Amino acid sequence: MSHTAIPDREERELPEFNAMQKVKRRFFAMRNGDLAAQMAVRGARYRINFGLNLPQIVEIARDFLPGGAEFDGLQEDFDMADFARRLRDNTTTRESRLIAPMLFPLEKLTAEEALEWARSADVPEVADVLCLKLLRHFPQAEETVERLLESGSTDINRYCGLRLMLNLVSAGIFDLGKASRLADQEVMRRCALTTGVSRQILEEVEFLSET
Repeated sequence: MSHTAIPDREERELPEFNAMQKVKRRFFAMRNGDLAAQMAVRGARYRINFGLNLPQIVEIARDFLPGGAEFDGLQEDFDMADFARRLRDNTTTRESRLIAPMLFPLEKLTAEEALEWARSADVPEVADVLCLKLLRHFPQAEETVERLLESGSTDINRYCGLRLMLNLVSAGIFDLGKASRLADQEVMRRCALTTGVSRQILEEVEFLSET
């Protein structure tokens, strides 16, 4: 496992740095080298991968939220939104990317930042967790979907938009006709990354339309 550069003294004094160290220690304590190696074989090429599964990451995130074991140790003015952004931007570490949306306060999310988070998802796993844990709860999530599916969007951006749409369709908060039309259009693109989730949307729409 690679080591990151040693931070300077000023950075070490920041409350975000101390919290980051606590999170990383939790990752390290739960590390699973065999699972990390399996992920690497399947294409998960992070410089640092502790091999944690999603329930373990959820457990750690819960401890840093109000009522959690680590929350009382944070400073009163601790900026959780900024901390979540720092974790998101720690692109070398898989678990940092996955825990970040679990910690970001929904009430701080704006339309532009929701799009920023979505566009930061560079692999399907990160997009899946981001949509499930943060974006699907955003009141303007449907608008986010439409912006991610605009002409010229990258395949991974479109995947994130479609994954978010699937979450919204399943929750009954996305127009079924629109979902069917957008998913059909995506299937016609014949993109290996997005075809599977597009077909899932069409199947979900068909199921919901029959009930």
